[in-house]
Amino acid sequence: MVILYGRCTKDKITLKSAIEECKTALSEGVAIIYSPTCCQFAKVEQNGDLKNAKNESLSLDKVFEFRAFNQNFELRWLNEWNGEGKAVLISEQNISNYLDEDISEIEVLDTVKQQYILWGKGVKTVSTSGWGKLATARIGSIDVPVTGLTTNQRVYLKAVEYLKADEEYGNVSVVEERLLKLVVE
Repeated sequence: MVILYGRCTKDKITLKSAIEECKTALSEGVAIIYSPTCCQFAKVEQNGDLKNAKNESLSLDKVFEFRAFNQNFELRWLNEWNGEGKAVLISEQNISNYLDEDISEIEVLDTVKQQYILWGKGVKTVSTSGWGKLATARIGSIDVPVTGLTTNQRVYLKAVEYLKADEEYGNVSVVEERLLKLVVE
């Protein structure tokens, strides 16, 4: 049986504080960062720094939504007011060392592997830092932290959905989803 564990902050905190509290869990992970001007990917370094394709540290000042993930953990943060919001960490592993409060454990009936195709196709770039570039005429281009991306290849965001049966009626539904990794296929 799979159990999904969750922890959250008791109070609103900054994104920088959320990353700092969970940096050991997110090491070598990928972040999706949404701001009013763009959506971008970053690599999560072991010290918690977020680096873009040019190996520059990213400013977190205008971020309104953030998701960082690796094979084992996912951190979510949403700017609720003035640069502060609640952070949530989920995992199939015990995560009692992170954040303030437990979220109810979910005893999962089953899991479903899921994937999403990122918009755009690979374009020819020369990168030795583990980044590729997706592009399409409709949205422009975006750097993605994947290796081996070649012309016209696609990048998939892999995830897992967690299913649970309703105790009263027996209906099965997706109760949670956790992002896992980016894959070139």
